[in-house]
Amino acid sequence: MLENPPRFPISARCCQYAKKDLAHDTIKNGGYQLDITGLRRAEGGVRSGRYKSCYNESDTGVDIYMPLWWYTNADKEEYANHYGIMPSRCYTEYGLKRTGCVGCPFGRDFEDELDVIANHEPRFSKAVNNIFGESYEYTKRYREFAYKQQKQNK
Repeated sequence: MLENPPRFPISARCCQYAKKDLAHDTIKNGGYQLDITGLRRAEGGVRSGRYKSCYNESDTGVDIYMPLWWYTNADKEEYANHYGIMPSRCYTEYGLKRTGCVGCPFGRDFEDELDVIANHEPRFSKAVNNIFGESYEYTKRYREFAYKQQKQNK
């Protein structure tokens, strides 16, 4: 970034302000004592790595309960089949393995996601490229630079 500084503002604060702070404030100010969420250990990743059990006491006074914590992928599939739950087209038609904030330039696989969006949601593709286009290009250039640096250091 020092050799090629960005010419636009960069921030991951949208996750903080649009999701995390909003959820925490709602729970904190709502008089709740229990936060029930659908996190599963089988999902892996950073979030599931934070917890060791389906119930976690919190020093904030709002404990966390995850009733799906022990569900495996097979359990999830059996449940969906039994109750006739149709998965999102994002998985069945678009081929995505996970979903998050669509078009987020901080996503690890944002380039693959952009291809999917362009093929299935062209108007949305145009919107995210208008908003985050510079960021996408900058991230691509940075990844190329990092790859070259890594090869040189070997």
